[in-house]
Amino acid sequence: MTRKKRGYVCDVCGYDAPAWFGRCPSCETWDSAKSFSSLEIPEKAPEGLFLPLENIDTFDHERISTGFFELDRALGGGIVAGSSVLFSGEPGVGKSTCVLQIASSIASSGRDVLYITGEESARQIKLRANRLGLKNGHHIHVSPSSEIDYLRTADLSGYTLIVLDSLQTVRLAEIPSLPGSVTQVRECANLVISRSKKEEIPSLLIGHITKEGLIAGPKLIEHLADTVLSFEDTARGLRFIRALKNRFGPADEVAVFEMRSDGLSEVQDLSGITVQEFMPAPGNVITAVVEGSRAFLVEIQSLVSKPLYSSPRRVTSGVSIDRMLLVAGVLTKRAGIPLDTLDIYVNVAGGLSLDDTGIDLAVAVSLVSSFLDKPVPDKACVFGEIGLDGSIRKVSHMSRRTERAEISGFPNTISPEGRVLTRDISELLKIFGGVISERK
Repeated sequence: MTRKKRGYVCDVCGYDAPAWFGRCPSCETWDSAKSFSSLEIPEKAPEGLFLPLENIDTFDHERISTGFFELDRALGGGIVAGSSVLFSGEPGVGKSTCVLQIASSIASSGRDVLYITGEESARQIKLRANRLGLKNGHHIHVSPSSEIDYLRTADLSGYTLIVLDSLQTVRLAEIPSLPGSVTQVRECANLVISRSKKEEIPSLLIGHITKEGLIAGPKLIEHLADTVLSFEDTARGLRFIRALKNRFGPADEVAVFEMRSDGLSEVQDLSGITVQEFMPAPGNVITAVVEGSRAFLVEIQSLVSKPLYSSPRRVTSGVSIDRMLLVAGVLTKRAGIPLDTLDIYVNVAGGLSLDDTGIDLAVAVSLVSSFLDKPVPDKACVFGEIGLDGSIRKVSHMSRRTERAEISGFPNTISPEGRVLTRDISELLKIFGGVISERK
């Protein structure tokens, strides 16, 4: 005897219920309920389903290298056997290129890879491989089919890796809905992941980002996958791959790549790229940022000017506007710098987006520098967190930031423990020669 489960699922947060709902009880989004019908579920549990904990094998299989040192580090040492890795990002950011390069790297050691593609034909995959200069095509088996029902019974024992490109373009024939729907995405992901775990074969799944900035089929996929990697594009053509979730390693690591004509290339010294065009000028400040286990330098630029309209403007790029308003408010209240009546523009050079609270002090120094129309001291790197009471506090990985600054040629650190000691926001004026005078 078998039965089918029918119900509704929220297209935003993944909340499911047996009956239709107008507003999701979890995320409170209106009209997000989508109907789904799960696959047949046996009422009788198969033999061997329940295993004593003592009898479970804990042998740690050797991780599979992706061929990229940076990506292996972000994954915690490589791909774990039987795990599922979800690559998410906007169309064209480089997800297919990345997984094809990974497949080629694994195939170079004589191991077979199954590449399932619902977006492109086999000829298109071959053309991309030729453009990337990949030479191991005889070990990469391409399945250009949008229907993946065959995965239920296919013999996958000879494969080392399964690639699915992408979840939004494949479907199961027995589910009466279009590819990309919540039901199809959920069941297709379940099928691939279950086969991966059963056969101890890792799988790489590609999921596109919707216009709302979510993975299509959002939380339904995220909680199914063992690892979730997010691709981010920057103005310099760099690709940041962030580990948003990782059951087998750290979940805050970042791998940096550069997109070239021959594919993705690793960037091991990001600081050399982000600060190579730095020019000492009023408002320009170098700060040290920590992402995962990496510390690198970025440039923050500020412009403080008289307002063009009746009310002053506040514009940021790469920095949270709330964080900038907090820093500007503390400078006005605690340091006596009248920023409340001026236009403020803050930008992170290179198109990077920063969430590190250690940039507070750099933003403050940048604003003061622009306000006074004086550049910061030569070879200075600024980092620290600012409290509402005007205090400057330590941030995580102080020594790592200082070491990165010295290696990159910015030894004069301005921080709570730097060579230029700063404990209070009012002491910033000493960096520029004392008290505030009339601006030029």
